[in-house]
Amino acid sequence: MSTHASPDVVVHPDAEVLAAATAARLLTRLVDLQSHRAPLHVVLTGGTVGIATLRAVAASPARDAVDWSQVHLWWGDERFLPDGDPERNETQAREALLDALGEALPAQNVHPVPPLSDDVPDVDAAARAYRAELGAHAPDGLRAPVPDVLLLGVGPDGHVASLFPGKQTVHEQRDLVVAEHDSPKPPPERVSLTFPVIRSAREVWLVAAGAEKAPAVARALAGDDVTGTPAAGAQGTERTLWLVDVAAAQDLPAADAAAPASPHPVETAPGSADLAELWARVDDYTRVVVAEPDEAAAVAAAAAQAGLPDIAVSPHQGRLLELLARAVDARRVLEIGTLGGYSTWWLAQAVPSDGSVVTLELSEAHAAVARASLDAAGVGDRVDVRVGPALESLDALVRDGAGPFDLVFVDADKQQLAAYTDRAVALSRPGTLVVVDNVVRRGGVVEADHPDERVQGVRTFVEQLARDPRVDATLLQTVGSKGYDGFALLRVR
Repeated sequence: MSTHASPDVVVHPDAEVLAAATAARLLTRLVDLQSHRAPLHVVLTGGTVGIATLRAVAASPARDAVDWSQVHLWWGDERFLPDGDPERNETQAREALLDALGEALPAQNVHPVPPLSDDVPDVDAAARAYRAELGAHAPDGLRAPVPDVLLLGVGPDGHVASLFPGKQTVHEQRDLVVAEHDSPKPPPERVSLTFPVIRSAREVWLVAAGAEKAPAVARALAGDDVTGTPAAGAQGTERTLWLVDVAAAQDLPAADAAAPASPHPVETAPGSADLAELWARVDDYTRVVVAEPDEAAAVAAAAAQAGLPDIAVSPHQGRLLELLARAVDARRVLEIGTLGGYSTWWLAQAVPSDGSVVTLELSEAHAAVARASLDAAGVGDRVDVRVGPALESLDALVRDGAGPFDLVFVDADKQQLAAYTDRAVALSRPGTLVVVDNVVRRGGVVEADHPDERVQGVRTFVEQLARDPRVDATLLQTVGSKGYDGFALLRVR
């Protein structure tokens, strides 16, 4: 069972458009991500298109929409050469983008691979130093930061970073950084991240242009062994995105090679039988049963228009929350994680007119969108949106004796699920239902050493739940338009 995202492919007319589109995509993604977490970690790549992408970022007026003080930059690999050597990826990146950002990007947020120097006399020392730098910025319990976006070029031989076909480094499963002494491309000495870091990234973007890349792109997307095509092993936990031009896509089957992206990229997942596509089609077909009300659709549309991340529940999941609330005759509902208020709407219209929903949201901007949407939908009078860190808000509810609630929906950051659920049970009564969302994480929950702190948060929650004498519980896997995940359902004893 794979715990990584199946590839999406976006085809662009040529290398120039590819670089410009990738830059625009990167800026948009960073702005979106910064609306709900910081700091962000981005891994850069070199190569012709990689550096052209950085130039396009520098030239874009949208670059100022990013808070660069909350972005850390890393490199997937580096040529072991002296500082300032024009062949170093760092040197080229500074000329293309970093110098243009100036003081907006703090120097301490830039993490280059150490160059050849008296202090770093050989490539093994450089690898050790870069490994230590990753560790110094790792969250508790992890060995390296989790990249939010990791960019990779793809060589004609299918290599990514400095992981080359036939090399033992492509099979490295423990070490985060390796020294390459005999690269088939000059210079022979290089430092590279390994697959444990690459495959821990939330999103991996592989960029390739030119007909010489076409055979490698086709092999990788066909699932070739990493020994022969290392690019086949580069996958993100949330998204794997191939950004290619027409020439690099020429050997792909028609189902994989989306139409050229002009002016709007057309994205496809490889293979017409792709399971995710089937799940989404089933959701579309069965929406006639759910019959999403216009008010709910308007709440979702307002969230999208405000630029909120597309992580709310689906209409099918919203209807399930409504049915659960009605099944227990809920008058008082607690929600942890408001976002734009979509799930809140389903819960609010399930309680009677004199009932209430208390919903907790970290972001004041998100809360403002939710309040306006819920007021417009006619349920704002029964919703109390409270802003602040959820754990602090929950502790305040406990201190104030705000319980009991009849139903609790937990849909906030997964790192603190165990603590959120503990407070939720404390605010409940016998018979209260507690629904905890996103507890399967594409199957990643089965991996004890998974690098994503959200997966580790879910694992802590599951282990606590198994020992909690206060509840009866089950965990169910789900598929649908939101992908592969699951939820936990608890009944307080």
